[in-house]
Amino acid sequence: MKKLLLALTVFVVFDIESVWAQPRLGPLCGYTPPRSEFRDFKLSANYRYYNDQFADDRDNVNSGSFRASFSRLLDAPAFGLSQQANLKLDLSKDALSYQADGAMNLRAYLEQTNLFGFVGFEAQGATAFLNPGLRVSAGLGYGRFKDVTALSKALKIQERLLNLKALSAPLPAAVLFEVADTIGRRLEFPDVASLVQRLEEIIEATGFVPQGQLGAVALLRIEEILNETADEKLCGWELRVGMGYELLDPHGGTRDWLTLASFEYALAPAPRSQFKSSLRFSSSLALLEDYVLIAQAHYGFRISESIDAQASYNFVRTQIKDRTPLDIQSLELRLTFQVQANLNLAVQLEFTLASDFEEWTQGLTITANYDLF
Repeated sequence: MKKLLLALTVFVVFDIESVWAQPRLGPLCGYTPPRSEFRDFKLSANYRYYNDQFADDRDNVNSGSFRASFSRLLDAPAFGLSQQANLKLDLSKDALSYQADGAMNLRAYLEQTNLFGFVGFEAQGATAFLNPGLRVSAGLGYGRFKDVTALSKALKIQERLLNLKALSAPLPAAVLFEVADTIGRRLEFPDVASLVQRLEEIIEATGFVPQGQLGAVALLRIEEILNETADEKLCGWELRVGMGYELLDPHGGTRDWLTLASFEYALAPAPRSQFKSSLRFSSSLALLEDYVLIAQAHYGFRISESIDAQASYNFVRTQIKDRTPLDIQSLELRLTFQVQANLNLAVQLEFTLASDFEEWTQGLTITANYDLF
C-alpha cells in the first residue's frame, strides 16, 4: 500500500507540473460551440501464452484481456441524448470472466434553462452475477455538457502555425472563435479541402501571415489536425435524481423500485488534456441497506509531442441487505513514448484491491511497437 501511495503522489505532482507547463492558449470550457456532439471510442487488448517444460500445468500461462468503451453525447437547446457502454474481458488459466455495462438517457430541457427531465435505461452484466441486470428510470436533473473539440483544434492550429513561423503573432480571440465555429460546422462543407480553404481565408484576412499566404506545409498541418480523431474535448457537469424500476435483478432477487442519483463532470484544462469523472448511486427504497455506489475518474494529457500519459481510477461498492459490503477498486497509470516515427514504447502500472484480497495486486506491463513499413 505504501508503494501505491508513493506512486500516486509522484504521478499527481508530475501531472500538475505538466499541465501548468502546457501552453495557455485559451479558455476551452468558456467556449459554446454551434453544435455539441461528442463521441469517444477506445479499444485495447493484450494476450500471452506460455507452455513450460513440465508435463503438468504448474507454470503454464494463458492469459489476456480486452477493453472497449464507447460514449456519445448530443446537446441541443431543447433536448439531449447520452449513451455509454463499457466491456471488460479477462482470460486467466483458460477461465474467461467479463464485466459489461451500458446506459442511454434522453433529456428534455425547460426552455432557456439547464433544468431538464429525463428517461433512460441501464444494463449491466458480469461473471459474478446470476443474471444480467436491466432497469428503467425517470427523474429531474440540472446541468449541461458541451463539446469543445472545435476550439481545441483551433488552438492546436494556431500553435502549429506559430511553430512554423507561418504566423507573426497569436490570433485575436475573435478570430480563434471564428475558426472554431467554422470547424464546428464541418458537416456543411463538401470535403476537408473546402474546410481548409475557408480556414485559410479567415487566417490570412487577419494580416498576421508574414508572406501574405499560408504555404503548402502550413495547409497540410491544418488538414492533419482536422483529421485527428483521438483528441475529443468535453466540458460541463450534470446532476440527476430520480426513480427507477428493475426489470431484471442481477443478483437473482426480487425486482425492486429504486432511488437514483448521479453526478458527472468533465473539464479540458488545456488543448492537450481531458479530465472526466462520475459518481453514481442506486438503492432500493431501504436506503443504505441495499445499494450500489460507483465512482470513476480518468485523466489523460500530452506531456509533449512524443509523450502521452493517462490515469484511471474505479471504485465499486455493492451492499446487499444483511451482508458485508463488497468493495472493488482499481488504478491504472500509463505512459506512452513515441521514440521514433515508427517506434513507440508504453509502460503501464495496474493495481487492484477487493474486500477479500489480502493486499493490492500490482502489475507492470512494458510494450514496444515497431512498424516495419
